Amino acid sequence: GNEINNKIEAKIRNIAKYLNEYTKDHLKCYNLTLGRFHVLRVILESEPVSMGDIHEELHMANSTVTVIVDYLYEAGLVKRRRDANDRRVVLLEITDDGNKIMKDLLKQRQDFMKQALAGMEDSAVELASLLENLLNKIEEIY
Repeated sequence: GNEINNKIEAKIRNIAKYLNEYTKDHLKCYNLTLGRFHVLRVILESEPVSMGDIHEELHMANSTVTVIVDYLYEAGLVKRRRDANDRRVVLLEITDDGNKIMKDLLKQRQDFMKQALAGMEDSAVELASLLENLLNKIEEIY
C-alpha cells in the first residue's frame, strides 16, 4: 500500500540525490554545473541535436538551455552548425575536448555505480528490469 510506495519513492529520490551530489563533486574541476553536464550528456548521446531537443529531453526552459549552450560553446566543449534542411535550426555537436571530459565523468559515474552494486550482481539484472518498468509506467502517466 501507501507505506511501501512512500518507501520506494524515498529510496529513488535519495539514490538520485547521491548520484547528483557525486557528479557535482567531480564536475567542479571542469568548471561544470549539473545543468551543463546534463546538456553535454544529451548532446553526446544523440548528436547532432537542436536546442529544442535538449529542451524536450531535460525539461529545461529555452532560456536556460541557451545560457548553458553559450557557455559550453565559449568553453570549446560544443560546436554549432546550421541544419542544412532548415537554416533556422542550429545543431549542436560535442568537440574533442567535450568528449574527453564527458568520457572521464561518465566513467567515474560507472565506477561509482559498480562499487554501489558490488555484491548485488545476482539481483542487478532484476533491479534494472523493475526500474525500467517503473520508469515506463511513470512516463505513460506523466
